[in-house]
Amino acid sequence: MSVPEFSIPILRAALWSQEPLSGAAFDPFLDTASGPPDAGFIEPLLRRRLSALGRGMLHCAGRVAGDVPGLRTVFASRHGEPSRTMPMLEDLAKGLDISPTQFSMNVHNAVAGIWSISRQDRSACTALGAGPETFAWGLLEAYSLHRAHGDAPVLFVYGDDRLPGVLAEFEPAQAPLHALALLIAAPGTRQLRVSRDPAAEGTAALQSLHCLAAMANGDPAHSGAWTWRWA
Repeated sequence: MSVPEFSIPILRAALWSQEPLSGAAFDPFLDTASGPPDAGFIEPLLRRRLSALGRGMLHCAGRVAGDVPGLRTVFASRHGEPSRTMPMLEDLAKGLDISPTQFSMNVHNAVAGIWSISRQDRSACTALGAGPETFAWGLLEAYSLHRAHGDAPVLFVYGDDRLPGVLAEFEPAQAPLHALALLIAAPGTRQLRVSRDPAAEGTAALQSLHCLAAMANGDPAHSGAWTWRWA
């Protein structure tokens, strides 16, 4: 049986990481940044509500979206906002009330909502979480929207953070705090070729970093059943 492959046209791409990713020399096509993220285009009252992860995701989104109007978006994150979730769980365990403000920014579509408000864009937006394969399925969701709507541009934004405290022991392989945004638009400046072989062995963790590895050195990178190729 043949392995399905998708060739996804990428017009612009941006990466933000809290600390520089060690040993990485990425394709110059990829806008890279580390340290404090640039979310200055978000008005201060909204920006104050964002965590470091949220600011990083919107930093990347802002770098690649440009002034494209009516832009459909897919935001994906495996764990969402663990730095907010853990204190809420601790309060619940103590029988305390949850802060409404903390809760409102802990839902999975919070960052997507601030992005939509800041751009005054009511286009369709999806917030997605799919376990260890969140990055891949989020990317394919964005590509499917691109194809389903006459090859209209679609913004894909992914963000991930380390799990804090006692939750960390349940996930030995954890990615550093980082975010990645890809503007899918035909014909694209580069092509990201993605294939999936369900029979392949190996862990599906750290998919975004495997994809970035392919973007850095041009060689295929594997993450469980997924293979990433950059051309």
